[in-house]
Amino acid sequence: MTALAHGDETGSWGWDTIAVTAWIVLAAGGYLAGLRVFAGRRARALGSPDAAHPGPPALRAARAAGAGARRLGRWRVAAFATGLLALAAALLPPLDHLADERFSAHMGQHMLLMVVAAPLLAAGAPGLVLPLVLPPRWRARLAALRHVSRTALRPLYLPVTAWAVHSAVLWIWHLPAAYDLALDVEPVHVAEHACFLAAAWLLWWHVVTPTRHRLCPPVAMLYMFVTALPAAALGAVLTLAPAPLYPSQAAAAAASGVNPLTDQQLAGLVMWVPADVVYFAAIVVFFLAWMGTAERGNDAMTLPSSSPGEAGR
Repeated sequence: MTALAHGDETGSWGWDTIAVTAWIVLAAGGYLAGLRVFAGRRARALGSPDAAHPGPPALRAARAAGAGARRLGRWRVAAFATGLLALAAALLPPLDHLADERFSAHMGQHMLLMVVAAPLLAAGAPGLVLPLVLPPRWRARLAALRHVSRTALRPLYLPVTAWAVHSAVLWIWHLPAAYDLALDVEPVHVAEHACFLAAAWLLWWHVVTPTRHRLCPPVAMLYMFVTALPAAALGAVLTLAPAPLYPSQAAAAAASGVNPLTDQQLAGLVMWVPADVVYFAAIVVFFLAWMGTAERGNDAMTLPSSSPGEAGR
């Protein structure tokens, strides 16, 4: 979990950078292995050593993973891969080291985690793919645990709960006391980044993950609209504040030769504009999906034209 914290002050590629890279590689490898299982028994047979078209093990594994990607949806696999790249961009140098000095860079990290990496990872449906790597007995136990947790903690799975958690996490961690504490204490900084990613993933899970609980397009549009409001309000507060709000971050900016107030205003714009663009783009996508569904429904309800003989009856 320390992989989610910033790098050391010297800017070197230390243990934390290696840990981030290891987590991302492990997630990618597990996802590919899960795709091979998701492909189904017949597709996996094509990648087995005794298949009709043998080849190098890597080629057979890639063939089976490709079959799993086609079954899940290639765009979902691409979304997951892009989400991992967004995680790398947010948590690895150079942005990770620059975030120690610039509030605007630090806010860029937060936005990459919450409005880029989280929705892409959720769209990749890792909850469907990654558990397939486990042995069958463990998979059964995990499925039972999921069922029990959803029954006992049903309110936590509601979209309104995800929205409330997302908004609370966003605002609480950007309160001056909590924000400066995260800058000064590394484990707290780890918790901050983990909360951002987890809360945003839970929010986006309700609208992009292929489950029976996914919101229908009209409700998803409203969901995205109300999600944009707290982020826009916080961005406005940071942009329009007459003085720096975070002493530790202001001191770091001043030490690097940057005006702290200007840096804070830029950070507010980074939160305000890109997040709103992503939420608005999501609303447009859901609207188009809604219109496409309605059009298909209308086509299905259209009756064939009557023949002249039937019309005269």
